[in-house]
Amino acid sequence: MQKLVINNFGPIKQLDLDIKEIMLFIGVQASGKSTVAKTAFFFKSLKDDLYKFLFNSFEKNDFQKPIGNFARVVRQKFLNYYGASTYLSDIQLHFTYTHKLWISIELERTNKYVTPRFSELFKERFNELARKVSNYANKYHSKNFSLLTSNDLEQIESEKKIFFQQIRKECEELFQENRECIFIPAGRSLLAVLSEQLQNIDTRNIDLLTKSFLEKITFIRPFFRKSLRELLIEKRWLFNISPQENEKLNLAIQTIEKILKGEYRSDASGEKIFHAENKYVKLNFASSGQQESLWILLLLFIILSEQKSAFIVIEEPEAHLFPETQKEIINLIALVANQNNSQVMITTHSPYILASFNNLILAHKVGNFQKEKVKEKINPFFWIDSERITAYLLNNGEITNIIDKELKIIQQEQLDTISQTINAEFDFLFQFESEW
Repeated sequence: MQKLVINNFGPIKQLDLDIKEIMLFIGVQASGKSTVAKTAFFFKSLKDDLYKFLFNSFEKNDFQKPIGNFARVVRQKFLNYYGASTYLSDIQLHFTYTHKLWISIELERTNKYVTPRFSELFKERFNELARKVSNYANKYHSKNFSLLTSNDLEQIESEKKIFFQQIRKECEELFQENRECIFIPAGRSLLAVLSEQLQNIDTRNIDLLTKSFLEKITFIRPFFRKSLRELLIEKRWLFNISPQENEKLNLAIQTIEKILKGEYRSDASGEKIFHAENKYVKLNFASSGQQESLWILLLLFIILSEQKSAFIVIEEPEAHLFPETQKEIINLIALVANQNNSQVMITTHSPYILASFNNLILAHKVGNFQKEKVKEKINPFFWIDSERITAYLLNNGEITNIIDKELKIIQQEQLDTISQTINAEFDFLFQFESEW
């Protein structure tokens, strides 16, 4: 099992946790929720950085000191994620991918220099991959392309494409991680509007994860020139999809339309949410809840539609949403998390998010012996096995597992703490009302 260790980093004093399929982090602002999520994403997406490093080394035909150069890539990625390291002291970030295969980040004490460290097994397999790509690069770059026919060039490029498809697969095997990594940051209402103006924005002033998110939605927006229902009809025509897959996609569309209170489409005149056939509101004039939730919903739909295996970090899915709508968005997240070994990591301030997950855990538990009755209320595609989920409370640099060990659900007192405080204040004040 993958494991993340964080010591003395940001608000986190000490953390040691196993990576499960669904992970929830709740706590007050600045308690370290995003620090944990970003750090997990940092390590789990290194497979993509390794692939890019090998491809760029191939293009330049430069394989001098490959492990040292890759360490520089990791160091630069850390600085892009977290900024300068001069304010840090005695940090340790450690991620275990498999037995004997790990990567850690430490700080060189004298100069406070970010130092990646790799396990011996990682270095061994990394060097094997680098040699393989280097040998192929030597053969490729030794060719005199000016003397080749167009057919020869096409054949060479086809072989190159196949070769790097295999290299990508071997990078995934090295990390034992084949999930597509997707980070959905907070502040999506602004980002949803800015994505249409990306060409006019100096992205050097935007943090790496937000920039990557903007680029992703800019790239996939044209996919939604048709409505989700039209896309599903088209998919049925083009592919022989199973009845179960068809049911899941229909369920996803119904949930998305319920959350958006309409149907999303993007065309030459911009992004729109249709309330009726010819009645719509442009996205930049839509409600903040619609803007905040839109690209969570659409990205989840793509993952579901393409049957991808993904690792998804979602910051504050509850933002600007009514509690009932928060429940619906959790249903959609559960639908995706139950597919193809996907993983979801969520940061939240909302007890309604935790309560919604609790209902899905309980539905799975009770549904094992009362399936027909439970599915009348909650669709079985939403049910969550308690073994696949964990939840943590972050407070004062400490992390606490809030899953009840006996009941296997999120501890009820964690859902009620704030309500109890508010009610206690109300009761205290109300006792004086009769004295007026």
